[in-house]
Amino acid sequence: MNTSLTSLALVVFLSAALAAYLATRGAVVVWASYKAAFTERARFNLADMFLFVDATVLWQVNAVLLVVVPSAVWLVFGNWVVAVASALAVAILPRQLYAWLKDRRIDRIVAQLPDGLLMAAGSMRAGLGFGQALEALARDMSPPLAQEFALVLREQRMGVKLDDALGRFNERVPVQDVTLFVSAVGISREIGSNLAESLALLADTLRRRLLMEGKVKSLTAQGRLQGIVMALMPVGLVGFLTAAYPDTMHDMYHTAMGWVVMAVAAVMEYLGYRMARKITSIDI
Repeated sequence: MNTSLTSLALVVFLSAALAAYLATRGAVVVWASYKAAFTERARFNLADMFLFVDATVLWQVNAVLLVVVPSAVWLVFGNWVVAVASALAVAILPRQLYAWLKDRRIDRIVAQLPDGLLMAAGSMRAGLGFGQALEALARDMSPPLAQEFALVLREQRMGVKLDDALGRFNERVPVQDVTLFVSAVGISREIGSNLAESLALLADTLRRRLLMEGKVKSLTAQGRLQGIVMALMPVGLVGFLTAAYPDTMHDMYHTAMGWVVMAVAAVMEYLGYRMARKITSIDI
């Protein structure tokens, strides 16, 4: 009898040890894969935005946040579901941050483009060629537009055709304004029209469009603010109730029904916020 119990205990111990080993090995593989993907994505996105930051440092910050934030949430709420949700939010945050930085950079390029085109048109009217006008833009304009034109010139010096270099510029900044600029340059080079006049006309058109977009944004600002407030109000209310009435909110964080309610509320909140953004987003 003792021998059977000893054999059973040994089998259970070995099974548990094997399961722990496999789980640890799997976690190490997943962690290494996530690290490689994070550093590669950070290096690519930052280089695309001319932000030369060490991706290893960003990974270290992200790893610390992945440990600290869920631990703090666990200490506050005492629920593993909320802790896991916070860990997922931290894991998703870098991608959203990259997207926000890229959109912000593109908006700045779009805002600078009319002045840049007018400057190029003035340089060409003064007798400079298109390449020399781009050099003047890269030298006199402020980033990020100057960085993009400098990259176009650098690619051209390395043997890339001007049309291909401008096409890559349009790929990095995929907006209609840049597409119109690249198309205007290409058409003018093909048919031999007055490129300076085309750029000046395009700059005036883009400037009027920016003014119209500014008016639309000012008119829809209240709607966007209302969408943000309505999305954050339930979150703030839940936080207040958790702090003021922890016993009442206990079942929300420690029962299956409470988890389902939070999941449904989160999905509805996201859908409501996206609908509010869609209503207040008007394309011109």
